[in-house]
Amino acid sequence: MTPAEVLERFREDELIRLVAYQNLYGPIGPARMDVVAARLGMDIAAPHMKKGQRPTLKDHIVQWSRSARPRKTGQELLAAVRGIQAGFDRPGRTEGRSR
Repeated sequence: MTPAEVLERFREDELIRLVAYQNLYGPIGPARMDVVAARLGMDIAAPHMKKGQRPTLKDHIVQWSRSARPRKTGQELLAAVRGIQAGFDRPGRTEGRSR
């Protein structure tokens, strides 16, 4: 389906719901390629694991749920922001800065 056909077929509120659903639960549709990719990852990792251990699908599949993601502490968020800011504060990078 082309983008023009999608815009003709769906109302704005329906598109918003579809995007929200996809953001929370993953791709919409019968073919879940993330499961196929996870299975491939398992098959690739299996011969390289210690004897007696087996890879699991859970270890290789993308977690789409926001609640399943580990929450960062305030200190971790602050460290990430400081790291980003350090990239902007490099010596020799003065254009666009007003001090």
